[in-house]
Amino acid sequence: SKLNGLNTFLEGGNGFSCVSTEFSDAFYSPNLLEGLCRMRLENFLCDLIIGTKTKSFDVHKVVMASCSDYFHNILKKDPSTQRVDLNDVSPLGLATVIAYAYTGKLTLSLYTIGSIISTAIYLQIHTLVKMCSDFLMQEINVENCMYVANIAETYALKTAKDASQKFIRDNFIEFSESDHFLKLTFEQINELLADDDLQLPSELIAFQIAMRWLEFDQKRTKYAADLLSNIRFGTISAQDLVNYVQTVPRMMLDTDCHRLLVDAMNYHLLPYHQNTLQSRRTRIRGGLRVLVTVGGRPALTEKSLSRDVLYRDPDNGWKRLTEMPAKSFNQCVTVMDGFLYVAGGEDQNDARNQAKHAVSNFCR
Repeated sequence: SKLNGLNTFLEGGNGFSCVSTEFSDAFYSPNLLEGLCRMRLENFLCDLIIGTKTKSFDVHKVVMASCSDYFHNILKKDPSTQRVDLNDVSPLGLATVIAYAYTGKLTLSLYTIGSIISTAIYLQIHTLVKMCSDFLMQEINVENCMYVANIAETYALKTAKDASQKFIRDNFIEFSESDHFLKLTFEQINELLADDDLQLPSELIAFQIAMRWLEFDQKRTKYAADLLSNIRFGTISAQDLVNYVQTVPRMMLDTDCHRLLVDAMNYHLLPYHQNTLQSRRTRIRGGLRVLVTVGGRPALTEKSLSRDVLYRDPDNGWKRLTEMPAKSFNQCVTVMDGFLYVAGGEDQNDARNQAKHAVSNFCR
C-alpha cells in the first residue's frame, strides 16, 4: 500500500520529472573474482578437473570457458565433461594460467615465461599471450635481447620479435661488446650483419665486429667468407680498406676473403664504372629519407655561394654530407642508380645578388 501511495504521488504531477539512471558498482567485478577464487581454493562447486602428467587442478567450468577458447570449445561440444588431461602442458605454466583466469593477475619473469606462453597459446587465452608479449618488450636490454628474440621467435610473437630485432639493430655496437654476442650462432650473426637497417656509424665497424666474432673461436674459420660477404666493403673508403682491412691477415690469406677486398678496391679504382658495379656490398645501410641541399646560397641575405652538399638530420639540423668541386647556383640535380648527379648552374653574382655566369660543371 505504501508503494501504491508513492506511485500515485508521482503520477499526480508534483512539479518534478522522474528520470532513470544506471549505476554500477566498481567493486562488483573484483569481488566476484575474489569470491570465485575463494571457492576454488575451498573446492566448493568445482565441476572440472584439469590434469597434467604430475598434477591435477580443480576448477569451475564457467571460469575456464569464459577466458579460454580451448575449454570453451570442449565444453560447448560436451558440457558434461568432468576431466581434461593436458599431458603436454607444464604444471607450473598451467597453475599460473589458472591463477590468471581467477584473478586477472600474474607474476612474470624471464625464467618462467616460456612455460606460461606455451600454456596460454595451447589454451588459446589471447589476452594472456598479449600480456606476455608486452612483458618481453618491456624487459628488453643489451644483456637479454637475444634471449627475448629467441623466445619471441619460438612462440611466433611477431610484435615482440620485431621489437627485439629493432632494439638489437639500434644498439648493435653496445650489444657486440657483450659476452652474449660472442655466443651467437653463425646463423644469428649472419642474419644481423645482412640486415639493411643495422645502425652503425660506418661499415668499417661492421667489419671489425664480424672479425671479433670470428676470432673468438678457431672453429669459426669456415664461416669467414660467408659472414664477411655481408660487409659492404664498397662503402668503406679506399684509405680505410688499405689501413684497416688489408692489414688483417685473413683478408690476405683466405682466397675468398681476399676476393672481397679486391672487388672493393676495384670499385674505388673505377669511379665512373661504379653505377654498373652496384651490388649488395656497395649499398649503404639504413633507409632514412632526408632532405638534401646542393650548393646555392646558405641564406637569402648572403652573397657568397656554397659548394657544400648538406642534409637535414632527424633533429632538423643541417649537416655536411660532401662538397662539389666548385661553387654553383641554379644547377640541375637528379638521382640515378643510387648516385646524386649535379650538372650546370651559375657561379657569379651581379650587383643585385643574382647569379648570371653559366658553368658547364658536372659531378657525381
